[in-house]
Amino acid sequence: MKRYNFSLRFFLILMGILVLSSIASAQQNVKILIVYYSLSGNTELMANGVVEGVQSDSNATAILKKVDEVTTADLDSADGIILGSPTYWGNIANPMKEFLDNTGFWGGKVGGAFSTGAMKTGGKEHVVFSLIAALLMKGVVVVGPVYDFGAFQSGGLGASAMTGPPDDGVSESELDDARALGQRVALIAEQLKSGAIVNNVISNNELLPKGFSLQQNFPNPFNPETKINYELPSTLKVLLRIFNELGEEVRTLVDKEQPAGRYQVQWDGKDNNYQPVATGVYFYQLYVEGTAQTKKMLLLK
Repeated sequence: MKRYNFSLRFFLILMGILVLSSIASAQQNVKILIVYYSLSGNTELMANGVVEGVQSDSNATAILKKVDEVTTADLDSADGIILGSPTYWGNIANPMKEFLDNTGFWGGKVGGAFSTGAMKTGGKEHVVFSLIAALLMKGVVVVGPVYDFGAFQSGGLGASAMTGPPDDGVSESELDDARALGQRVALIAEQLKSGAIVNNVISNNELLPKGFSLQQNFPNPFNPETKINYELPSTLKVLLRIFNELGEEVRTLVDKEQPAGRYQVQWDGKDNNYQPVATGVYFYQLYVEGTAQTKKMLLLK
């Protein structure tokens, strides 16, 4: 009898470890490779701004490489690739062009682009367009920064900085654009890898939420996907989970620190092992610093 009880306890402990491992694996860490060419140092400054944006996501690692330092292993292991080039006579710098010509298909990754250059109309956007076109032809999912201007929201193609006459150097505002690009690529790479889609926008401080709140999912009932919105008044550690009617955890959607803002999470109707769940009533709970809000939703197949 004692041997039986010992075996049962061992089995339960083992199952608990497996469940915890499964939940932990749902929080995907991503590697974002930032590849740049810089002669004067300005594009390197922008690249470092991109790195800061990537590193603002606790689940993302930034890898910064000059274009002539990148290896095949770097490209293969990256979940996201961000390219940066100065503008030479309205075009991509030759070292970056040669890099693109000599590397293969990068399908399944997330990417973005940034540029630097002189003059107000000197070709910086053309360089961003060209880098984006190259990324698309290499099979990359391209994203750019997203901004909230109060009356409306808008996405950007990428980031750029005027680094020559009449405005030399890289300004703090231009670095903010680079950070926003890095943050966005890291976020989307993490979402695509984990299967949980979380959207956020850069907000004007005057328009930030006054308190934390969880809204009703939509559509509801749903099949197979639904969206969950919540708001944070300040930087907080967020835990957003799905439970079944028995109170058992089904899926961890968010488990990290997030800045103030309005967020939208898409649940694909799958559990922590990425298996479809059954028709039924489910509960989603937002837990923030000792306070929890819970709402009910219905999955109909």
